Amino acid sequence: MKNPEKVFSRATGNAENYRIPSLVATADDTLIAVADERFFTGADNPNRIDKVVRISTDGGETWSEQVTAVKMTGKDKRHSSAAIDPATLYDPATDTVFMLYSMTPAGIGILNCKKGTGYADGGIVVKKGAKSYVWKNGELYSGSEPVGIKVDKDGNFEGGNVLTGEGGYMLYKTSYLMLTKSTDHGKTWSEPVALNPSVKDEAWHFIGSGPANGICLKNGKYAGRLVFPIYYGLGKLPMKLTAAVIYSDDGGNTWKAGATPPIKGRYIGKKNPLIFPMRTYLTESQAVELDNGDLLLFIRNHHPVRRIMIARSTDGGETWSEPVLNDDLPQCVCQITALKVNYNGKSAILTVNAGDTAKRRLGIARLSEDEGKTFKKSLVITEGEFVYSSAAQLSDGSVALLYEDCTRHTDIKFTKFDLDELK
Repeated sequence: MKNPEKVFSRATGNAENYRIPSLVATADDTLIAVADERFFTGADNPNRIDKVVRISTDGGETWSEQVTAVKMTGKDKRHSSAAIDPATLYDPATDTVFMLYSMTPAGIGILNCKKGTGYADGGIVVKKGAKSYVWKNGELYSGSEPVGIKVDKDGNFEGGNVLTGEGGYMLYKTSYLMLTKSTDHGKTWSEPVALNPSVKDEAWHFIGSGPANGICLKNGKYAGRLVFPIYYGLGKLPMKLTAAVIYSDDGGNTWKAGATPPIKGRYIGKKNPLIFPMRTYLTESQAVELDNGDLLLFIRNHHPVRRIMIARSTDGGETWSEPVLNDDLPQCVCQITALKVNYNGKSAILTVNAGDTAKRRLGIARLSEDEGKTFKKSLVITEGEFVYSSAAQLSDGSVALLYEDCTRHTDIKFTKFDLDELK
């Protein structure tokens, strides 16, 4: 295993805290590393959180200067907008890298998102007191009439900003699932697009990515489909969290949301979640495609057994089987990386996660050669603290890994290993 090195830290960027690694490899083995750059604290939103990127064209030996793909704004923790939890996906058909993340206006996090998409009349809802406006075409509207307030793409208007609430006008206080893309291997990124109107139900409060990676399907009926795991909340406190995926069949131009996996002990009513115990929460997940085109979803959950759950889809992520706890994948209620790899000429599944059931520690890679039923081979990445991770396999068969090994969240590290090291 390659000696770990810091890819994101105060030495490379603009803040003291870095979280939520996402790593993707392109067809020519360019590695694109993405992370949260967190300015006022290492905690989640509310906070100012930017999306930052570094690139390697030599298998992780050297890295480019850090660039900011998504820049947010704010003067302190409570008065800053956030772009949190990246997931990246590479589409070889168009040589495009997509990045999915959740955006929240100032003061908003997973615990206090309002219900709804935040959209009406073709634009984003903006509030001033009890009065509602719509932000579209670069200005604010009341009904069908513009009110004379121009708002730029970053939310700025004369005297304020709708993302921070400065100046009295404030974006609707919910979370927005955002998508940006790069067609030059991470050097530049498109203007982000909000997916809420097409994928977020009006009954949902929070919506976020299953951080780390999405996938482009290669086999079967749904070959070419782009799939990103997400999770969402059907309440505030309790949050009533559950998982799903969004998918695109037109190269990322339009997206739909699939159904959440059914799970024993939970009943979601047509209008309200009637029974939703915490043991049935399904949160951050990662999808893997099998050789026959079926998908497996590896799901962080709150079940007291402390094992990762796995659900199966035979229709490209539109519906799922009931999730099953996997005895070989212990977890401490933390994110898991899962990806399909080539191992000795055959397909296998690699996972990486914090393997302790009590604390975020013991980073461990595991390998399944029977489509996720058992994981008999493993490699310890670190016996110390371990949190989130993301991995990609290069054309030489080696696995590149970006990960957090510090619960103070001061940096994100990179290493590389061969699958033969798993014993």
